[in-house]
Amino acid sequence: MHDDRERQAAVKQAGWCCSWAIVFGSFAACCAVGLIVCGVVITKPVVETKSLEFQETTCTTNQSYLTGRNIGCGCGKNCQSNYPCLRMTVTYVVNNATIDGVLFDTEQRLNNNGGSAENEQCVTAPCQRDAGQNSRDVLNFNDTYAPGTSYTCLYHPDRPGNVVLTRLFTWDAMFHSMLWTSIFTFIFAVLFFYCLYKCREAKNKVASIPVTIPPRAPGAQPGYFLPQPPAYSEGGQSMGMQPPPQNIYSNDTKTGYSNYNYN
Repeated sequence: MHDDRERQAAVKQAGWCCSWAIVFGSFAACCAVGLIVCGVVITKPVVETKSLEFQETTCTTNQSYLTGRNIGCGCGKNCQSNYPCLRMTVTYVVNNATIDGVLFDTEQRLNNNGGSAENEQCVTAPCQRDAGQNSRDVLNFNDTYAPGTSYTCLYHPDRPGNVVLTRLFTWDAMFHSMLWTSIFTFIFAVLFFYCLYKCREAKNKVASIPVTIPPRAPGAQPGYFLPQPPAYSEGGQSMGMQPPPQNIYSNDTKTGYSNYNYN
């Protein structure tokens, strides 16, 4: 009985540990995916464009025009759209020197189109399902930053020809996005492997506990049943049971006389 209780407890422990291993493994996988997404969406543009090194200045729009290209874009699952490409050039002053540059709304847009041909250097890239709405958004952007308008912008000392309107991701955003996803990935991975270890340990314990086989029911004891009588044999051959001999001297129950015929 003690072995049976211990075995049941080990089986229960193995089930719980395996269940928690699945849960923590799923969390670790989700956090790992989040870490990859943050790296691609946030860290990659920041590192490649060196946007954290951009410095503030005041830009004035010189020229803005539609290049004549409609750029295709993905607007979601099974959704394709397009937007007209608007190119915008600006001037800004650094150390009493006037510098010309091409404006991009964010460092991600700079990363995607900064090195493209002039007809694909789009200052903004709205991508909704309705292509007409994308065109209206581009025209509204052009009206907001029309030629002659001054506003705060960002430039990089090593690449003064490319200017960013707004920094999409700050140092804090990049740091925290990578920090917390890394921490939770590590924590859930440790819990996953710990539960996996405990699950394997419990399974080995179950395998090491002998299984108690219940005793069989007692069999029939001698004398409980009459044995079958042996068959008669004659001349070495087995003979079947014969009917008992008839009494030829039996009396008639009605007359009381013998049935024997004396004639």
